[in-house]
Amino acid sequence: MRSSWMPLLGPTTCAAGVALTLAAATATASSTNNVRILMQPEPGADYIQGRYYLIPQPYATVKGSLEQGFATASGLRGFQLRDDTAALSDMEFYWVQVGARHLPALREALAVKAGAQAVPVLDRALKAGAITREEHIAFRDAIVSQQDYADDTLKAVPFVAQPIARWSFHRTQGKSRAQQIDYGTVMDISSLVDRPPLTLVWYGGTASTVTRKLKLMSCMVGVTCIPNPHIEHNTRAAEHLDPALASYLDGLASRMQALAPAGASHVMQAYFDAYARSAPRLAPATLQASAATPARLPAVALPADESELRRRDNGDWNLLALPDGSLLASGAAAHRYVSHGDSVQRQAVDGLNGTRGLKIDPEGLVWGLATGEEGAPRLLAWRPGGKPASYAPAPGVQAWRINNWTIRAGGGVALRLDDQMYALTPQGRWNQRKWNAEPRRAASDAVEHALPWIYSPAIHFGDGLFWAADRDGYGIDPDTARVSRSIKTSTDRLFFGSHAGGWALAPATDAEGAQIFRIINLANGQQRFNLATPAAYYTSSMARSAHGRLLAISGGESAVTVINMKSGQIALNLRVSTNHSVSAMAFSWKGDKLWIYASAQGNGPPSELTAWDVPADLIDGAEGRNIPDQLRCGSSMECK
Repeated sequence: MRSSWMPLLGPTTCAAGVALTLAAATATASSTNNVRILMQPEPGADYIQGRYYLIPQPYATVKGSLEQGFATASGLRGFQLRDDTAALSDMEFYWVQVGARHLPALREALAVKAGAQAVPVLDRALKAGAITREEHIAFRDAIVSQQDYADDTLKAVPFVAQPIARWSFHRTQGKSRAQQIDYGTVMDISSLVDRPPLTLVWYGGTASTVTRKLKLMSCMVGVTCIPNPHIEHNTRAAEHLDPALASYLDGLASRMQALAPAGASHVMQAYFDAYARSAPRLAPATLQASAATPARLPAVALPADESELRRRDNGDWNLLALPDGSLLASGAAAHRYVSHGDSVQRQAVDGLNGTRGLKIDPEGLVWGLATGEEGAPRLLAWRPGGKPASYAPAPGVQAWRINNWTIRAGGGVALRLDDQMYALTPQGRWNQRKWNAEPRRAASDAVEHALPWIYSPAIHFGDGLFWAADRDGYGIDPDTARVSRSIKTSTDRLFFGSHAGGWALAPATDAEGAQIFRIINLANGQQRFNLATPAAYYTSSMARSAHGRLLAISGGESAVTVINMKSGQIALNLRVSTNHSVSAMAFSWKGDKLWIYASAQGNGPPSELTAWDVPADLIDGAEGRNIPDQLRCGSSMECK
């Protein structure tokens, strides 16, 4: 199918059920159909959207009148004429959709054929554990209602293979530096709308100018310029309808009683719908962090060596809240921070020095990736007051440079290395499973024309599953290497969220190109609201409360924005001390505090620790498996 995805210049919708009416024979120029469509008479050539008429006359009659005009009318000489009759499947992609809109039998035949090709693939994917049962149902429903079709589906439907009469005209006037290009198409669409006779006439024009300028140098962006005398050509093209052609076709449409614009738009509604599906969705409301008054809170200065122990540009260290109210920070040396009124005491933690990527389970057991004294990788498990337990790597894992790992739902941890899943049980036993991605890819390909590609490489929910997204979001259970849970989404690049809170977020840009965050509703996958905050630039960390009631984001301008995810309102708009930037955050298990670790910039004052006392009506404490979670972005791509 020919395709071209240029945006519409005119209205894209028309009230359903508008009656098809004929334009009066005495129609004036004011009744000209100014709604534009795009056709591609010659594949590979450049066209712009042009005007069109739908004329309730036989194709041969309309074509004959145009041929006579081109042969006799003043100002219409020089057109090249071409017979473009071809199978419907070889024409612009939207003509099949126009036919399916008006012909129930065609719509049914396409749905049956698409389902016959896709459903066996989906059945195999479900059996292999590559999709959930909910996805299986949703994917099948999407196929039934899809509007676009694969080439092999079209070729299997006899109606689409029938020839459609079509004829094109083209003319180029002027010299190489200033040209007027006129073009158009006549097409018999009677069989597509079950309304014989009905003929489409489409035409357009482009005026192009070429300027020449002597250039003495050639430059490569970001490299250098070198001597290279040459003539640089620049071409400008703009819509310009030839007055003689436009006048003649307007008169022809009037004489042959072309459909009124409303009736023509009704016939072509499937065309407008096809382009509307590719157009940007209506943006949700934007929540402005600046709507809340900027606040500053007192901070506790930390020892001077913090800037070396936990460097701002080191993405390996982490900050965790512990169930007893204290904090644990990894790095070159591990420490606990214990609050005493307005002060904080730092305590060394033996055995966790150099640990990367701290995580904590609902029982308060802390896990971390480390390297032993002999240089071998180790996995450490630690509780306050005790000594770390050390575990050797899983067979086949030679290093701990694995960023995608999680706490298992049943205790222990799981690591993912490409398609290999390694699970360490609470009893210290490693289990290995291989994720077979092929059935998932096949299922995704099977619904390519029914659902958009919504890609997210990793979504951090902290639920023991390895999450990603293609046509929707899916979580792989490391114990079985099967998809055990899925979410709907219409937004790509999701990376952090809360099942209990019913949300997930992704970086995005608004209509003006500014960086924002987009929050989706996990119940239906739809966009809930956008968040505009300085923290969208150079995002450094994320933290959420136990049930996802509160979300904290830190980043540019030393900003921390806290959102009440239940009400969709700003709860805090904070700036940390001058010459500091936020490196990590964590909500307490009681849900009554947000701890903020601010690193010193350059040779400034020492790093600081700030606590925000959560208002009583927003407190979200840990319960069961619902515990606080956080993500350090640093210089990694985890929050991008």
